[in-house]
Parts: sequence; C-alpha cells; structure tokens
Amino acid sequence: MIKRLFVVLFVFFVPVLLFAQAQGHVKGVVTDVRGNPIAGAKIIITCPAVGTFRKEITTDAKGRYSLVIVDATKEYLFHVEAPGFQAIEQLNKPLIGGQTLELNFTLKKLEEAAAEAEEPGLRELREGRDLWEAGKKAEARAKFLEAVNKKPDLYLAWLAIGDADLAAGKAAEALTAAEKCLAVKANFAPCLALAANAALAKGDRTLYEQYMAAYKKANPTDPAVLFSEAAEHINKGEDDKAKPLLEQALAINPDYPPALYELAMIYVRTGDNAKAKELLTHLLNVAPDYKDAAMAKEMLKYL
Repeated sequence: MIKRLFVVLFVFFVPVLLFAQAQGHVKGVVTDVRGNPIAGAKIIITCPAVGTFRKEITTDAKGRYSLVIVDATKEYLFHVEAPGFQAIEQLNKPLIGGQTLELNFTLKKLEEAAAEAEEPGLRELREGRDLWEAGKKAEARAKFLEAVNKKPDLYLAWLAIGDADLAAGKAAEALTAAEKCLAVKANFAPCLALAANAALAKGDRTLYEQYMAAYKKANPTDPAVLFSEAAEHINKGEDDKAKPLLEQALAINPDYPPALYELAMIYVRTGDNAKAKELLTHLLNVAPDYKDAAMAKEMLKYL
C-alpha cells in the first residue's frame, strides 16, 4: 500500500521537474551610449513561435530589469524603447535549466542615431559652415577637409574649400578644389563660377573664358552672368552695350547691387540725374554695406 502511494507521487512529480527545467531567467540593464542607466525604459517581449505571447516590463531607477520566461526552449523578441531614444529589437533565446541570461541593452538618443545615419561627411560640412559664419575660417576649412576625407565625392565640401582658398588669396588651390567639385558634379553652376573666379585670379584669361562660357550655359538667367558681360563693355567705354545687359540683370533681380550701381553711373554719365538718384537710393536701401555704398552716398549729394 505504501509502495503504490510512492509511485503515484513520483508520477505527479516528474512533470513539475520537466517544467522547471524549461524555465529561463533573464536580467540586465538598459543604458545610454555613455553607460548611464535609463529608468523607466519599456521592454516588450514577444515570441515569434507563439503569437499570443506578450509581456511588458519597465526598468527600475537604476535601469535594471528581471523576468522569468516559462518556456526557455523558444526564441523571444526583445523590443526596448524609452522616450527620446531610438528603439531597438533583438531576438534572443534564454538559457534553460533555470540558468540566468544576462542581457544588457544600449539605446542611442534620437539625435545621435540621426547623426550616425546621415551621409558621411555631412556633419563635418555642417560644422564647417557654422565655423565659417562665426568668422573662424581656418577651423572651418579644416572641417571641410575632414568632410572630403570621409567622403571624397562630397562636392559641396569641395566648393566650400575652394571658396575658403579663394578668399585667402590662394587661387591655385581654389581652382583645384573647383575642379574636384566638377569632377563629381559636372556643370554645377556654383563650382563653375568658383573655377572661373579662381582662373581669373590666377591670371589665366583663357581658362576663365572657358569656365565662364560653361557657367553661362548652365545658369543663363544669373544676373551675375549678365553683369559680367556688361562690365566688359563698361571697361571698354561701351555704355550703350552695357546698359541693356544691366537692365536685364535688374529685371531678374531688382536688388542686385553691382547692376544698380553701374547702371546709375551710366545714367550719371548720360546726364539723367533723376534716374541715377533713384537707382542709388534703392541701392543704399537694399545693400547699405555694398562696397561702393560710400561713393553712392557722396553722389547723391550732388544729384
């Protein structure tokens, strides 16, 4: 009688042991990329093999979590999220036999994730522009150089390097940067303009004409193109040929300072003081810091 009771107890005890052997303990900590714990992070656990399984837990003040998974024979998807951070997902299989799997998660802030996801060199280009606007031109150029070192075909960075070199009086270096830009993006108008200006600064008139012709073709409505043609006529004393070009430039951009000033000077030379006064007044309103603003003010005194 006692023996039969023992057998019955044993039969009921075996499934309990098997059930316990299939359990798994998972614990860990959720931190940011600097190792700081993230309190209140939500961890959602689902099981691809069991569509109805879902468990949610949150981390404590130290970013820790702990849970027991009854069936550790299956894989589980851990979805980890927290406000202001990029969520991540990992597929993991707990350890069976009541063993503990330590599973730590590192979350990136949304801005950190966005910075890493953007095209290589763009962050350096953006930082370089900020430095340039702050007047730190040497530091800005260094950032632009970092950008092309990371991404050699980043033509906007080559344009920025060329602009910096031309501003520093390094025409040859500016021309090289412009050519690298154009090698990536042929007929890109800003780089054609840079190449033309650099060639002119070098004294290479032939190369200047080549790049200007390409620039005019790529950007025929730029008032700077029309002004450049007008300036050549003005230098030759051909006001009659320059005047319609300047008027076309102002039709495209009524506030274009060089065209306003030079057209006003043509009117001064032809004796139309009223028209000259109108143009110079408009120039000082839209571009008070223009390089010839002081001369314009003096001219207005006598018109």
